[in-house]
This record gives sequence, structure tokens and C-alpha cells, in this order.
Amino acid sequence: MGWSFEPEESVGQHWHRLVGGAHSWPRHPAAALRLDEVRTRLGILFRALGGAGGVQLAAGDATLSRHRLGLRARLGLGDTERLDIARFDGATLHLPPVIDLLPDRAANGALYEWLAAWFAVAPVPSPAGPDPLRRDAERLRAARAQTARLLAAFPGLRPLHSDLAAALLTARPARRLSGKEAAMEAAVRAALGDPAPLPPAAAALLDPDVPLDGFHAGRGYRPFLPVPLWGEVEAPAPSAARDAAGQEEGSGAAAEAGGRRRRARRREADQTRRRDPLLLNRFETILGLAEMVNLARAVEDDDEAGARQAAEDLDEIGIGEHQRHAATRLRMELDLSPTRAAEGALAAAPESFTYPEWDHRSGRHRPAHCRVLAEPAPEDATPGEDWRPDEAARRRIRRVRRQFEALRPRRQVLHGQPDGEELDLSALVRSLADRRAGAPGSDRVHSAARSLRRDLSVLVLVDVSLSTEAWVSDRRVLDVEREALLALVGGLDACGDEHAVLTFTSRRRDAVWLCMVKDFDERLAAAVVRRIRALRPGHYTRMGAAVRHAAYLLAQRPCSHRLLLLLTDGKPNDVDHYEGRYAIEDTRMAIREARRAGCKVFGITVDREARDYVPYLFGPGGYAIVPDISRLPVALPAIYLQVTG
Repeated sequence: MGWSFEPEESVGQHWHRLVGGAHSWPRHPAAALRLDEVRTRLGILFRALGGAGGVQLAAGDATLSRHRLGLRARLGLGDTERLDIARFDGATLHLPPVIDLLPDRAANGALYEWLAAWFAVAPVPSPAGPDPLRRDAERLRAARAQTARLLAAFPGLRPLHSDLAAALLTARPARRLSGKEAAMEAAVRAALGDPAPLPPAAAALLDPDVPLDGFHAGRGYRPFLPVPLWGEVEAPAPSAARDAAGQEEGSGAAAEAGGRRRRARRREADQTRRRDPLLLNRFETILGLAEMVNLARAVEDDDEAGARQAAEDLDEIGIGEHQRHAATRLRMELDLSPTRAAEGALAAAPESFTYPEWDHRSGRHRPAHCRVLAEPAPEDATPGEDWRPDEAARRRIRRVRRQFEALRPRRQVLHGQPDGEELDLSALVRSLADRRAGAPGSDRVHSAARSLRRDLSVLVLVDVSLSTEAWVSDRRVLDVEREALLALVGGLDACGDEHAVLTFTSRRRDAVWLCMVKDFDERLAAAVVRRIRALRPGHYTRMGAAVRHAAYLLAQRPCSHRLLLLLTDGKPNDVDHYEGRYAIEDTRMAIREARRAGCKVFGITVDREARDYVPYLFGPGGYAIVPDISRLPVALPAIYLQVTG
């Protein structure tokens, strides 16, 4: 066998061993702990210590840090390093997807717990100054003040903090720094408990009584290496109003679930809406993929695989509004500040209703902020689509109907009545015996059978937003909703409870469509079945306005008991400012208002991530999560029995 030597491969292997694993903080893969393993426990801890219930916990995206790197790290990483830094923007708590900084798995779990506690009582910081050294000093002082505040509020966390600070101080890399960077590093280490004597400059950086006016970063100054023990609290970013022009929703196959939320910011580009033809753009000036291209593109035609790879590689992703989109499976969770809420009440219009919307930031309702357009549901299916339940679905529907029939109140036989269909023999014998004994006999010697009817009115509110077009477990969400509705209305008809079915979708605050599939006084006929079969994906999910209108309709019913069943597949959101915590808080307030008005509200969701927000929306015992969407129709009887008792 001949001997061969590949110099490129050999040099590449040595180079990878030299600089491939360069990181500022050590890594211990064997002790790694994933956020998904402790997310539920951290959410409970965060809220128990005072964190807002509407805040979501999510895996954050890595952030670029420009701290000074050693020679080996510079060779392997370049001029910057990506770090998983915990941060909180007021709506979402972004935690590292994996923590493997410490050699003990329990210690990594303790770091997750500390961060949850940290953000539960973290205040909104003041705006940072332009000077990098002052900005670092403000971060350092704020971290020390926040640590003291947290330990004062919860003294039981002191041992946890001491252990973590000592472990991170030991793991923090010792680097050769000079000048102001050395002073800042000494101050950071002192804040972690380093007993080494402090130089005067470092002591001044730590002292909150020393003004920062005299500190200035020199040329080439680099910020300090972020401390995993200190999370970053971001002030709400100023938002820009979105153009009111229509924006077409994309279509295509089901989206792929992303593991992280991407950090994003809004920025207006002055050339993106120009109508110049492409030939007027100088090709030698078009920027590379690594930057936002400030030019107009009417149609988005990027290759899907290329877009996904770019999303992983780029530090900043430019997202424009296109007139048309190519079908794609790519989806990203963006941490993007919501657009500014439009002010002003909407004018009344025929065949429409206006409702307020709750703004949790100001603690007040925005009066007449949403317009609900009530209309009958169409009976004609979308061209090219004629959904019909298959034989297996029909069997499930029949089984559900039989289960609902068991809930129908039975006929009650009333004895000792003055009149009725039959004689009550016991009462008759007793009356004759009394007369034989000389006592006056009773004439209540009949029995009567009466049909009982529950004094209950049920309204089923169904989410038909664009997300119902997605496929989950090899079934389209909308098709499962159709089957579930056929089973539910058939079951409610069988058990005799008064009911109606509404679908809802939205497109900004002035267009929230609620379509009547079946009215309260309407019998289950062929027209109702055609409307259910003709359900089609809509736009977005402005849930608060839909719940308020459904509660209004229920309040018009004469029944003493009213039930609102909300069937959805995801979180409330819309194309304008209605997203994130704002949408969660408004929906929660709408549910509370409906309950105060005498309606029982119960939510049914097929969203697998629902445990992050549904308990906060509906409260204990007010919801059911069906993670396997194919089991939704057969799960309805048990859910209905649980709700109605």
C-alpha cells in the first residue's frame, strides 16, 4: 500500500484542534442542562417571586459580545464572540437554551433558578449613555444594586448566590488587560466576591456615590466579558407605526418549529418602497448578504434553504414587506418590538360592533378600539376544495354523538300529582285507606312524566386564523377543527343543550370577523353542515375582541347558565401592535370581563406550547390542552362533561 500525505487536511486538523474550541467561558457538555427540561419549574418560580403572569419564557438567541479576546480566541472567533446572555424585554424572558458553564449539572440548574429570580424583581433600567466605559460602569452598578435588592427581598437565596458567584469567579478567564479595561475587570471580579485588593480606579467604578462624568473610554476600549449571573433588562424599544397598506399572508406547507427566538429591531429603510426598476440600481453597489439591502423588491423569491442558512449565519437579518411571497416552510420566532398602537376610537358602522381593548402598560381600556364585523358563515367551499369526513371520521363523530346523548337529562316521573297520564297506585291506596279510616282522602293520585331541560346556553367560538392551514401529526389543523365541530354540534343537539357556533379571525383592529355558523335558534340542518365543511383559513387571531362579542351574544340569552367554549390552536396575535404580552393581557382581561358578566369561559387548545400562556389566560380549571390534535374530537365529551358538571 502506498503512503499518501494530504498537507491541506493535516494542517486543517491541527488548526481545528488549536483554535476550534476557543471560548471565553469553559464548557462542560457532560453537565449541560437544557432550558426545555426546567422551563415549567422556572416559570412557576418566576411568577411566585413576583414576575408578571403574562411574561413568556423562551430560549434566546446568541448575542454578539465585543469584549477583548485572547490570541487563541481571536484566531478561532474573529473580533467578536457569540454568547447566550439572559435578557428580559418586558414581554418575554429570554434564557440560554443550554447552560453548561459549570462542571456540576445541579449548579447549572441553580444558575437557571437564579436568573428566573433575578428578572422577577428587576426594574427597567435608565437609558444608557454613549460612552462605552460609562455604560459598563452603569451596568456594573445596576447589577450590584439588583443583587442587593434581590437578596434583601429573598434572604433564602444568599447561599445560592454565594455558591454561584464563587464558581463563576473561578471559571472566569484571567486575561492580560491594561488601563481602564483592567480596572473594569478588577471591579467585576470584586463584585463577584474576589478578595484581591482593588486599585483606586476600580473602587471608583464600584462606588455609586462617585459621579461618572469623569470617566471616558479611550480609543480601542472594549467592554467587559458579560457575567452569566447578571441578566440584562432592556427598556422597551421605541416602535414605529406600520404602514396601513395590506400585507398578504404567506402560504405553503407547515412551518418548521424554531428552537430559539431571534432578536430583532424595527428600522425604516428609505429605498425599500421606491418603484424604480431594477436597472436603475448599480449592481456594484448592492450590498452583500450580511447586511440589509436597502432596495425595493416587490416579490420575495429567495431559495428556502438559502434563507434558512442565512438566518443561522447572519448577525442581523433584514426583513422587508413584500407584495407577494414564495411558499416556504421557514419560520423564525422574532423578538421584535410591536408597532405603535393606533390611537383614537373607531366610528360606528352598520352591521358592526365596537369594543374596547385593554392596554396593560397604561392600566386602562382603549375605548372603541376594535371593530367586530358580524356576518353569516358562507356555505360554499373554497374553489378546488370539498372537504368531507372519511369513514373513520364518521365513526368518530357517531361515537361522540352517542356519548353526548348520555348527557341528555332523563324524563322525571312526578308522583302524587292532581292530574297526569297515569294513576299513582301508592297514592291511590293511601287515599282509600285514609277514607276507610274516616280521614279525608287526597285527590293527588296521579303520576306525571316531564322532560327536563338544562337551563344552559353554550356558544362555541372557533379560531380559524391562518395558522389552521398548518399540518400537525399528518393532519391539517383546519380539517381536525371541522371534524371536531361536526362532532360537537351533533353531540350538543343530541343532549338538547341550546348552542351556537361562531368562527373568528382578524386583520388589524378595524376588521375582526365573526361568522355565524349556527345560531342559537337554528336547528342542526344540512345548511349548518355545509357551513362547517366550508370553513377556510382566515388571517390573524385578535382574541380579545372575539371573546367580548361572544360574551355580548351570550348575555342576550334568557338562560341562567351561560358557557363560552373557545377552541384555538395558538396565541392571540394580529398584524399591528396586537402581539406578545399586549395581546395576552387583553385576552385575559376579556375573559375576566366575560366571567364577571355571568359567563363561564373554558379554553380548549391544540397548541403544544400552550402551557407557557394558557394557564395565565384561563386560570386553574379553565382550560384543556389536547397535545395530540387527532384526539380532539373524541376528547370533547369528557371535556364538556367536566365543564358542565
